[in-house]
Amino acid sequence: MKLKVKHKLKTQPTHRPTLNEINELTMSIFIIKRKQEEKLASRILELGGQILSIMRGIGVSRSSVFESLKVGTDDCSVFFVISRVEDVRDMMQTIAEEFSLAVPGNGKGFCVDIDGYLGAKAMFIE
Repeated sequence: MKLKVKHKLKTQPTHRPTLNEINELTMSIFIIKRKQEEKLASRILELGGQILSIMRGIGVSRSSVFESLKVGTDDCSVFFVISRVEDVRDMMQTIAEEFSLAVPGNGKGFCVDIDGYLGAKAMFIE
């Protein structure tokens, strides 16, 4: 799946974008084990994302036997993250590699395209 990028703005990792440098926003959702929560939170911020919310929950094993017995559950955290469309590809790839999201049971990560989420651009202003 290839993301469409209208404008490519290059910024340095330490540079916080100004309002006019934010063209479109993307929402990313990560589901990971709770013990990785702090590490993921700091990594998201380093990669240019802004955390909207972190919700805690309980993940259930894929096996229907375990699901019916309510065993094999993991404490998990669900991150709702907003980022510039220019930054999302690098952020998703880096997090997927560092947290081994391709390995079953390590978590999930996906993006939801949004168009001007009301007030979300304000999170990038200092």
